Amino acid sequence: MKKLKLLFVAILFPFFTFAQSGFEIVPFAGYMFGGSVKFYEGKLNLSDGLDYGVSLIVPIREILDLEVNYTGMQGEAQFTPYSGYPGYTSEKTSMTTSYFQIGVLKSLVLDNPNIKPFGSLSVGATLFNLHDYTDTWSFSVSMGVGVKIMFSDHVGIMLRGRLLMPMSYAGTGAYCGIGTGGSSCGLSVNGYVQPFQGDFNGGLIIAIGN
Repeated sequence: MKKLKLLFVAILFPFFTFAQSGFEIVPFAGYMFGGSVKFYEGKLNLSDGLDYGVSLIVPIREILDLEVNYTGMQGEAQFTPYSGYPGYTSEKTSMTTSYFQIGVLKSLVLDNPNIKPFGSLSVGATLFNLHDYTDTWSFSVSMGVGVKIMFSDHVGIMLRGRLLMPMSYAGTGAYCGIGTGGSSCGLSVNGYVQPFQGDFNGGLIIAIGN
């Protein structure tokens, strides 16, 4: 719980720094694709389901917004062992998935100022809470495309589709070599997306302030 509180403070600090001139609150709901994780012993399937959350959006420039986002989903995870591992059994447990992200929305300029197509990019952390097991935290990246449609200066809707990509650390390596161009050394950090998720959602824009 202490780690979760510190994470909230770290994510919300930039929001309060830039929110002096006004901001938008966007509660939303949608559908998330759960994905799967492959292990040596078997495969863990994460269920699809309804997701929900809220975005806090602060305009920085005419076409650039800062976004702080929380997305959550209640679902199930089922582990199915491969045939070569008879000692493992198929198990199912309830699970909560939580994304905590901070990033930017970059809009396209159209003739109609009330319609703003945008692309989004964010980074943060994801919590996989398997209720019968331990929690798992992962660094995550989100990319999306969507549109804001404003009906007035203070009310509108936001529609978006996203790729949600928790990253697993796969190791760090160092290398040195000698070639035709001389000697060189370097350091590489490896990671991979696991599981690969995504969602479609729609929300109500409530603009506060200027």
